[in-house]
Amino acid sequence: MPNTDSNITSEPTSSNKKPFLQSNMPLVAGVAIVALSSGLLGYSVGHRQGLTVVGYDADAEQLVEVVQKQKTELAVLHKSLNTAVQERDIAVSNSNDLGLTVIKSRDAQEQAENLGVLYREVLRQRGGIALAVQHLAIKPLPENAFEYQLDLMQVSPNKANVSGSVEMRLIQGTEVLTVPMEDKNFNFENNERLTGRWTMPKGFNPSFIEVRLNGSGKQVIRRFSWTKGPAVDNQAAFLSEIPQTEANVN
Repeated sequence: MPNTDSNITSEPTSSNKKPFLQSNMPLVAGVAIVALSSGLLGYSVGHRQGLTVVGYDADAEQLVEVVQKQKTELAVLHKSLNTAVQERDIAVSNSNDLGLTVIKSRDAQEQAENLGVLYREVLRQRGGIALAVQHLAIKPLPENAFEYQLDLMQVSPNKANVSGSVEMRLIQGTEVLTVPMEDKNFNFENNERLTGRWTMPKGFNPSFIEVRLNGSGKQVIRRFSWTKGPAVDNQAAFLSEIPQTEANVN
């Protein structure tokens, strides 16, 4: 009898468990679906986040390259600007120095001209100075050529002009060679410069150069020793490039 009761009692327990699983199967399936969906969602979000991070790194790297390139270009521009500023400062400084030099030169020239006028006036009061050779310069050029620069002067008491002609002679012993002058005539009040070139004959080595002035019925003769120096390489191509002494009307 006791065994029978025990069996009877256990049967209802087994029968109660089976209906519970069957009755709660939809709930269990729902829980499983929710868990699976959560997993898929997490993977999807993580995958997208990973792609976003990769894309951000690429954009950041490109941005760094652009910024670096701009910095390099700015450095070059800054260097060019500094160079331009320095060149400008040097140019301004040189311009200022040149301007001061020009002003000083003009002042010196004006003072010299004023002194010249004063001296000439004093000389006029003392009877003046007759026609004379103020300066003679001979420059040797390549190919046995020579250039002359002859400065003439006078101070007339009545401020009258003097006119006439010039003759230059090269003397070697008893042999005399007349220099072919481009312009041998003169007409001035205070001073005048005559320039020209000639070619020396081969084998002719003068000992003296003589200048003869024929003007106002008088003749002036001056003889200079001939001393040949080194040839001038950087010489003006035309005599017109050489500054000319103009007659002073004072």
